[in-house]
Amino acid sequence: MTDVLIGAWHGGLGDSLQFSTLPEQFYKQQGRETYVADGSTFRNEEIYELVWGCNPYIKGIKEGRRNAGDIPEIDFVNPNGYTSCITNWEELHGLKPTNKYPKIYYQPKKIDGFEEVMMVDLSSVSLKHGSNTNVYPPPYDPEVVKELYNNIKKEHPGKIFAQVNFTNTISEETGDNRTGGKLNVMDVETSTGVLVNNIFTYCDLMNSCYGIIGLYSGQSALSSAIMEYNPSLKSYCIVSSAVYEKHKQQSGFIFDNVEYIVIQDKNVQDTSVH
Repeated sequence: MTDVLIGAWHGGLGDSLQFSTLPEQFYKQQGRETYVADGSTFRNEEIYELVWGCNPYIKGIKEGRRNAGDIPEIDFVNPNGYTSCITNWEELHGLKPTNKYPKIYYQPKKIDGFEEVMMVDLSSVSLKHGSNTNVYPPPYDPEVVKELYNNIKKEHPGKIFAQVNFTNTISEETGDNRTGGKLNVMDVETSTGVLVNNIFTYCDLMNSCYGIIGLYSGQSALSSAIMEYNPSLKSYCIVSSAVYEKHKQQSGFIFDNVEYIVIQDKNVQDTSVH
């Protein structure tokens, strides 16, 4: 049988994670080997290393045209109403649906002292911040996000809320035609901070902490995968109602092990490319 050449159209963390279960299922169900298609883009090398480099079912990088991932030959529909894009993508690729959550094969470590820590990572490359407008996706209104964040704080008295700070520039774009590559960070009041040296440290911290608060971005999808190793992790994702409802119907990045805090948008017009 032909080899699988996989890749995502966009270079973000969630963009790769949505296909993270496919190589194992191609091998187990069809006996096919999977390669990352040469020329696939990633916002930074660490995304490749985590999602594909650590995956034992990825045999390397291979030249050729992609035949798996978000390719034109596969119409991104959700005929069976799956609530998870992972399940839906498996079926759309001709596989028996097996998984509900993204998967990483890196075994995250446990770091002592983070059991009561709620990490706060209100950052995103693909989603912008600003006053609400009628465009899709609507930018995050900082005041609304702060209010929702403070509500979560009130629900968890005694927990240590720690702002995530990245020591490396992890937001560089390479060939992603959707965004300019700037990491947008929303500041809220926290009691301390935590330095993240790389994406593997981030996984270790998620595997060790009480919970994480994020936006509808890569950190949310990663938290869903981390729960295989840290089932008690509480993950909150702040998301606009326009994005949430569309992706819930379409089978986007919605996972039932993440708690979504939905912002009610008004008069939003979908101007995105379908």
